[in-house]
Amino acid sequence: MTPVDHRRPPARTARSQHRSPSRSHKSPSRSQHKSPPRQRAETRQSTSHRPQRSHSAVGAAIVAAAAMVAVFAFILTRGSSTPPVEEGFRIGAAADGGSAPSAPGVAAKSSDPSPSVNTAKADRKPPVSSVPPKAKATATPNTGPATPAFKRGQWIVVMEKYPTDVGMDAEQLAKATAIKMITAGVPAKAMLVDGQYPGIANSSMQPVLDTWMVYLGPGTSAAAMGDLCATPKTQAAYSNTACPTFEPAVAPAS
Repeated sequence: MTPVDHRRPPARTARSQHRSPSRSHKSPSRSQHKSPPRQRAETRQSTSHRPQRSHSAVGAAIVAAAAMVAVFAFILTRGSSTPPVEEGFRIGAAADGGSAPSAPGVAAKSSDPSPSVNTAKADRKPPVSSVPPKAKATATPNTGPATPAFKRGQWIVVMEKYPTDVGMDAEQLAKATAIKMITAGVPAKAMLVDGQYPGIANSSMQPVLDTWMVYLGPGTSAAAMGDLCATPKTQAAYSNTACPTFEPAVAPAS
């Protein structure tokens, strides 16, 4: 019977001996690859900046998105992304230092505060004439001839008498009274009676001399002339209720 050796085989023992030195001593590769303290601090700083950079990138993306939304809103509101002609010229002028030429057919705004020639012509009103308009010369109403001619059968009614021998301007007074009645619509006349009318006599049956008379007529009868004198229109123009009538061409019967 062969005796059994319970001791560790030589190969296993050599393997354990080979492992023991490596476990007891630190690996030279780890000790050699350890970074110094300064490098580790820089590595920490670079690592700490990564979140800040990411936050900045997110903020820039948000700003860019907001700008795009504003541009789209402007386009939808105005209906076109092209700026108005006037704004386009302003932008071009600003880019060229304010010397951008204006497009044909579009009047460029002038920096001169005074209006342009065309504007002045368009807004100009007709000049107001400093000379007042001439008043229309009213013709003096015709008071008739100073010595009219009468025929037999023509009658007149005397409204007023102005003798020339009492110190008054009988002619002017007679004509003024006649004009007053003519203005009121009554066809009065003025004449100088100086004995030429045998039918115009005084109470002594003598022809009247040197007297201006205001009269109506002639008419075809004494009654017609009396009625004309008595009308309210005639009395309103000049009141004389006596209404004496005469036939100038015929002398009164004695």
